[in-house]
Amino acid sequence: MGKMTIDRLSGMIMILGGLFVAWERRVLPLGTHSQPGPGYFPLLLALLLIVMGILLVWGGRSSRTIRSLTWEETPHAAAILGCCLFATFFLEMIGYRLTMLAIMGFLFGVMERLRLWLTAILTLGFSFGTFYLFDTLLRVPLPRGGWGF
Repeated sequence: MGKMTIDRLSGMIMILGGLFVAWERRVLPLGTHSQPGPGYFPLLLALLLIVMGILLVWGGRSSRTIRSLTWEETPHAAAILGCCLFATFFLEMIGYRLTMLAIMGFLFGVMERLRLWLTAILTLGFSFGTFYLFDTLLRVPLPRGGWGF
């Protein structure tokens, strides 16, 4: 296969992720083409992910090698991972809006060091805007937390 490049490694991870989703969706009924069940769309997405991963592995020989990677974005990656963990543990407890306020405020204010007024506008806009879009307009119930907020 040749040298291990960034694209090839990413493609392999995509293939593994797609295979995992396809395997896990086996508990959901597939349905038919005209009456798709709850497992239909996850399977389609998994297959698309596998195909894209194969294309990336196949065509990824011209990208940079793994050894050429620098890790200057590690703090941002760690912050995003920490925010994901925070959301995992606190989303149900304090609700969607407060969780997103904390995460967005941290990412915009601390990690990106945006001006306070811009941090406030973006944080409030994303937290309340996405809640309004999904919970109110699209009727996807989002967690409200112990305080009903």
